[in-house]
Amino acid sequence: MTDPKTVWKTQESEENEMSNIAEVRVRADRLQAGTRTRNIALYAYSAFSIAVSLWLVARGAFPAMRYPMLLMVAAHLLVLWQVNQRITARSLPADMAARPALDFHREQLERQAHGLSRAWLWYMMPFLVPFAWELAIMLHRIQTGEAPPENMRLLLVFVVVGICFWTAVLLAFSRAALKAQLQIERLNAVKAE
Repeated sequence: MTDPKTVWKTQESEENEMSNIAEVRVRADRLQAGTRTRNIALYAYSAFSIAVSLWLVARGAFPAMRYPMLLMVAAHLLVLWQVNQRITARSLPADMAARPALDFHREQLERQAHGLSRAWLWYMMPFLVPFAWELAIMLHRIQTGEAPPENMRLLLVFVVVGICFWTAVLLAFSRAALKAQLQIERLNAVKAE
């Protein structure tokens, strides 16, 4: 049975695990728990970054980076607001009937999938502007001799780490958007039944 067509035809079909409202509620609760965990991690990361940035600005460390750090704090606050608006899970009212519950859950998934698929715009761009500004300041300081030439390696490390970090962030949001889209398709199958 090595013929791909035969293997494909004889494979077991995937069952739709959401066949009644109780299962939809269980899946919705599980999705909400995962969304809450993700958002708590985003809030914690932002709170830590804001605290460190404000501490460094208040201490007077890195005076050349003062304004980019303040812009980074503003970016964190904007992104936290966007997270709350775009991808926070809303609770399913307990007294909702079966069809409206399906519609509510679908609307929430569509809102989250839409927000997650555009994370490059509302999540990444606010951070990339101050990051690019900091890199430009570092490069200028190296070129003018204010910083030793060895800092060029540090600049390259920042660029490589930044590229790797933002690629990982983009992939994580893309994966979450795909998972939300899959849940929407499963809900559509339940509604069709």
